[in-house]
Amino acid sequence: MIELSEGSRRSWRANRYVVLRGALDGPERERLRKWTEELAAWLETPGRWMKYFEPGPARLLCRVENFLPYHDGLRALLQRPDLLRCLEEFMGERAVLFKEKLNFKLPGGGGFAPHQDAPAFTSFGQTYHVTLLFGADRMTPENGCLEMVDGFSATRILPQEEDGTLRRDVVDALVWRPLPLEPGDLALFDSYVPHRSGPNRSAEPRRALYVTYNRASEGDRRGEYFALKRRAFPPECERVPGAPLDEASRVFNLGNPIR
Repeated sequence: MIELSEGSRRSWRANRYVVLRGALDGPERERLRKWTEELAAWLETPGRWMKYFEPGPARLLCRVENFLPYHDGLRALLQRPDLLRCLEEFMGERAVLFKEKLNFKLPGGGGFAPHQDAPAFTSFGQTYHVTLLFGADRMTPENGCLEMVDGFSATRILPQEEDGTLRRDVVDALVWRPLPLEPGDLALFDSYVPHRSGPNRSAEPRRALYVTYNRASEGDRRGEYFALKRRAFPPECERVPGAPLDEASRVFNLGNPIR
C-alpha cells in the first residue's frame, strides 16, 4: 500500500518533491524490471510506441514513450487507487495522465541538463503537472541518479538558455542534491522543481519509469501531446532522411541527450 505520512507531506510542502521508500514490494519490483526489458526488446514500429536513441555509433537506447496503450501490466500499475490518491492530494483534484516515458540510461549513456519541466508543457494550455518516478534499477550518483533543488516551492519558470535548459548562472546559484533511489522506491515531483542528472559511468543500466499527470480541470491532452510530438520530433523509424526537424521539436526534447 502506497501511503503518505505527515513527514512526506511536510517534505512536499517545503520542496515540491518527495520519496516514498519501498512503494513496490519484491514481486512488483521484479515485474517492473521484466516489463522494462520487454519494452527494450520491442521492435521500432511506425505509428505505435516511440523509441529514441542517443547519437553515435553505439546507438544507445535512451527512451521509449507512448507505450501504455500496448502494455497491460504497466497500465494497471499506473491505475492503482493508492497511487492516484497520492497524486490527487498533491494536485488538489483528480489527476489525468499526460504522458509516459521509460528512460534507459544504459552504460555510457548521457545525462540530462538542468531544467524545469513546466516550460515544455505551457504550450498545451496547462499550468501544473506532477511526475512520478519508479526506478527499475538502483539509482546512484555513479549511474546518473536525479539531482534536485531543495526548498523550491514556487510556481515560476526560471531564466533559460535558448534551448530551454536553465541558464548557467542560475544553475551555479542553486544547491543540487543527489536523490539516490532503490528499485521500487517512488519519487514524486512537480513541474517547477529544477532537476538534472549525470551520465551513467557504471557497467549497469539505470532504467526508470517517468509518468506525468495534470489536473483534470486542465483537460485530457495526452493524445494531442503524442500526436504533436510524433509530428515535430518523430522517432528515428519515422523520420525522412535528411529532412529537418520541426521548429517545435525543442519543446519535446528538453535537456536530454537525444538528437
